Amino acid sequence: MNIPYLVKKLIPGYVANDVKILFKRQIVEIYLQKSEDNSEPLICSRCGTKLAQKRGSHQMKIKHLPIFGLDCYLIFYRQKANCPHCKKARSEHIDFLARETPHLSKEYSWWLGRLTEISTVSRVAELTGNDQNTLWRIDYDRLVLMLQNYKIPDVKRISVDEVHARSKRRYSRENRNKQYFTVVSDLDTGRVIWVSNNREKEALDEFYTLLGEERCSQIEVAAMDQFNGYKASTEQYCPQAKIVWDRFHLMRNFESALNDERLEIIEKNKKEKKSVSKITGKFKYLFLKKAKKRTKAEVKSFKQVMRDNKEFYKLELIKERFFHFFYQRDIEDARDILIEVKSWIKENGFKYLENWVDNFVGGWEIVKNYFEIRVTSALSEGQNNVIKALKRRCFGFKNMTYFKLKIMQVCGYLNSRYISIDNY
Repeated sequence: MNIPYLVKKLIPGYVANDVKILFKRQIVEIYLQKSEDNSEPLICSRCGTKLAQKRGSHQMKIKHLPIFGLDCYLIFYRQKANCPHCKKARSEHIDFLARETPHLSKEYSWWLGRLTEISTVSRVAELTGNDQNTLWRIDYDRLVLMLQNYKIPDVKRISVDEVHARSKRRYSRENRNKQYFTVVSDLDTGRVIWVSNNREKEALDEFYTLLGEERCSQIEVAAMDQFNGYKASTEQYCPQAKIVWDRFHLMRNFESALNDERLEIIEKNKKEKKSVSKITGKFKYLFLKKAKKRTKAEVKSFKQVMRDNKEFYKLELIKERFFHFFYQRDIEDARDILIEVKSWIKENGFKYLENWVDNFVGGWEIVKNYFEIRVTSALSEGQNNVIKALKRRCFGFKNMTYFKLKIMQVCGYLNSRYISIDNY
């Protein structure tokens, strides 16, 4: 390997005048000096001003990319001179020094940052033999720099959801909404495009403000849960966009009301000293299952309960009927099912289901958008699983800004797959 030739090509303005390979210590030392044709003036490393009178030099030893499994170090002299702007003696600017630390080369720092995209900081520090705090600073500063040049891509269909970010125990006195992040994803690319603090209206307002009025007018669909803050923000900034409530959240609300009715029946049976062994314990989830998914043993237990309790039988009819709601081909068929289910609920006086169906019918103008557009926020739910896995892998985050940046690195565009070293 012709190391002097590589140095001349890869480090402009410098040549290698000596190379030492120390096999016992498993390192390579490359001694650099400025080439004779390097006539560029000295530039201040702090303010970028041209330096004046020289004040000497000092030797530097920085770590570079490994060569054949050996740790590589670059050794050279760095000039010092008076800076007219800073009014102090400053070191000259060196192009190949890392931005985050003067002890690493820029290429080596980028390589370490690339490793932190696919592994934790502690594991990368252990693998490369670097200090863990140095690796954290490299990753954090690199993400901040990428964020400064990051532009939210143009989007037409977005998905909005929240993800739990902080420990309830640690922030027990804080408003619960502050413990969440609002995550905005692009439904077409499947990538996270923005993360905001908390899950209040202001969190989504921040995204729309950064996007700008012109690009907000291009958004056609916004999938989300039934949180009023997200709905109000979207209606304010994107009045033309069609809001689609996620069917998973709608079904979860229905099943929650259904479960409350079941619990009330159980309490009623206990007061009347009737047996509840077949409707509690391991059987309590049996009644939320679809009929076709029950095993033979579950079907047998279920039939016995239906013979003994007519109210359970009525709840089963309501459940099975409404489970077909989102599978209808058009709005008219879905409306017929809703009218039928509502009448059954009102006739039997199920108070929890009555509250649910009144809220559901009240939001019909948004619910019906699903049958026209057929999108959900399932993408955001999948991203939430990735984010939770990231938090577990790193044993949690103390710095919430860093956590947001890591989410956009792992699930979004703040990584080397989308940003080249030329733009770094």
